[in-house]
Amino acid sequence: MGPGTLVRVVEITGIGVREGTDGAVILPGESTPRGSVLGGVIDHLLVTEAAETAGRRTTLEVPVSDPDAIAAGLLCGGTATLLLSPLTDLPDTTPALWADAEPLVLVAEADGSGGDLAVSTGSVAGSLWNDTSTDTAVRRARQILRSGLSGAEIDEIEGRRVVFSAAVPTTRAMIVGEGPMAEAFARQGELMGWDVSFVADLATAEEFLASATPADAVLMLSHDPDLDVPVLAAATRSAVGYIGAMGARHTQARRARQLEELGHTDRSRIHGPLGLDLGSRTPAETAVAMAAEFLAVRRGRPPRSLSTHDGPIHA
Repeated sequence: MGPGTLVRVVEITGIGVREGTDGAVILPGESTPRGSVLGGVIDHLLVTEAAETAGRRTTLEVPVSDPDAIAAGLLCGGTATLLLSPLTDLPDTTPALWADAEPLVLVAEADGSGGDLAVSTGSVAGSLWNDTSTDTAVRRARQILRSGLSGAEIDEIEGRRVVFSAAVPTTRAMIVGEGPMAEAFARQGELMGWDVSFVADLATAEEFLASATPADAVLMLSHDPDLDVPVLAAATRSAVGYIGAMGARHTQARRARQLEELGHTDRSRIHGPLGLDLGSRTPAETAVAMAAEFLAVRRGRPPRSLSTHDGPIHA
């Protein structure tokens, strides 16, 4: 990998809602980063800092004022702690994983010391300070990959603070079926930035599932027995992160019976009837309930009101 600087978020205080893909690469001689941190509000500072620290690892604490934050589309100001490191520090497999848009977690000590560990769904490269810490970090990184969530989080390993920077591809949501509910969910998914597609046959569905990742979802809206059960069976064998099946109780029972006849006794990954119980009535309201359940499952968070706990809102 050539010269340049990778900028990763270590920790955020304040700021509010932001994109989960904060991160940038700054190449020598370029006046703007590739990628962005905090909506671009501090990109000019990062270019200057990268030039001054080229070739060495460093952390940078940057305050962001309320006016600057709001101008960048953030909710409020705060402080960002960033890790700047040379691209040459990264394991050799990293560029290929980036190029193939593979789900990837980069792991490093939060203070910038040590090396980097790159964990994808099928590979591990690099290491931390010993074999035990590396094994622990790999297990945690794999949990993060299964959540389908991009972003940065801090964990403690053997008394040291470690930052896990996850880059997960755009969520793909496959809708099997058609009608007002399918159209409503497609609009909701597009609002979330997901890549939504409609499928009406088993072969196309199996093609989607063959490349599915934990960031992806399958929404079974069809009630056709020749389509819904084979697709659900294929989905349970795939890496797809969420499987939702719409239908009344008798439809769910019929699917369960036919899946069992095919040897699929573990149906715990299938959420049917799909969606959270929000009292939804219209297709648009039901689409919100469906998307909300997908997010809760993918993040491993029990659905509940933010007002019922006193921890960080976006933790």
